[in-house]
Amino acid sequence: MGIRDELTASFGEDFWAPTASQVTKQNWHGLCVCGHLDRYHSPTVGGTYQLKESDSIPWRGQTYQRNYVLDGCVGALKRRNAEVETVSTDHDAKVMVYSLNVTCPCDNLRVVATVDRPSRFFNQQIANDTTLQARHPFMVGIRAFSTHLSRRKAATGKPDWADEEFDRRFTWGEDVRHCSISHCLVSGTDVWPTFVNGELLSELRCGAHRRP
Repeated sequence: MGIRDELTASFGEDFWAPTASQVTKQNWHGLCVCGHLDRYHSPTVGGTYQLKESDSIPWRGQTYQRNYVLDGCVGALKRRNAEVETVSTDHDAKVMVYSLNVTCPCDNLRVVATVDRPSRFFNQQIANDTTLQARHPFMVGIRAFSTHLSRRKAATGKPDWADEEFDRRFTWGEDVRHCSISHCLVSGTDVWPTFVNGELLSELRCGAHRRP
């Protein structure tokens, strides 16, 4: 008899049920069509990224104001050796501007789904080969999130727990899953984010209008 069987025999199947705090704890975030969360998009593009507040620092015997700015999305993990920020200085005004370097070219937050407790699963880098549909950050994030849940299902004793938990914690927005091509009427399960127009901007497209 294993430890799980021993505990079940002593305390019953309810021993393995989630606690009330586990059931009620939720932390929902919007997921953009680019595959990154709203909290990694700047307010200038519709997101909720929290920048550091301006402060003052001594520099070369004088006091400079230090401002922090972001315009875009930093949802993708930065690549090795990539600079996190770019600093520009106005010596006349004694102002230093620390601009966070975007890691995703998304220039407009377009929430198409919401995720409960997404952790870092939706911080995927952009693949070098953007023609690979399954390597879009949105798709890689879903796969990572699903794998994480699958690894936890053994502890629940319920074969269908991972699928049910995924469906509960990942939800599409209402009436958003339509192909973005004009006059295309396809919607639903064959519509997914993809890179378009030879660029790294993302749109929802059906199978017929995604890159081959």
